[in-house]
Amino acid sequence: MSVPNVEKRFNVEIEAIEKIPALKVIKPKVFPDDRGFFSETYNATEWAEKLDFKEVFLQDNHSFSKHGVLRGLHTQPGMGKLVSVATGKIFDVAVDVRQGSPTFGQWHGVILSGENKHAFWIPPGFLHGFQCLSPEGAHVTYKCSAVYDPKTEFGINPFDKEIAVEWPITDKNQIIVSERDTQHGDLSSLPR
Repeated sequence: MSVPNVEKRFNVEIEAIEKIPALKVIKPKVFPDDRGFFSETYNATEWAEKLDFKEVFLQDNHSFSKHGVLRGLHTQPGMGKLVSVATGKIFDVAVDVRQGSPTFGQWHGVILSGENKHAFWIPPGFLHGFQCLSPEGAHVTYKCSAVYDPKTEFGINPFDKEIAVEWPITDKNQIIVSERDTQHGDLSSLPR
């Protein structure tokens, strides 16, 4: 197995998304060398001090998706997610569904990959989904600020025309999406 090409970073960085400031891209420390690399993917103390990021996580999840898989759009009241990719590459999307929010219905997408080692903070009140872009598939990890509750989770169709996410893979023959996700209602079904 070859050593992956990763972005070197000596300091953790955070960047707010200008059009939806509640969303954040966090760039953790990464130390590559001739042996491989070491990445500090989360540090509660340092992130609180340097980034003012003070979330508490209660559950970790790990999924693998094949090329073309589209998961989402899902949310659960009270659950935020810190999403990152161990290997592969995804287009990760958050949609604001916070009642009364001035950016309700707006979405933002970022590329997360095993090379850039970025993490995407999606706070409570946002739908989340992603599309796997890498031919070899992608291992995606989520740190969650609540424990999964199937009774309160809900979703919106990832192809909702009002949200109009610009998914990178558009060829319907390459997209793999669960029947459950396509059966979700549209954004218009949610209170604003």
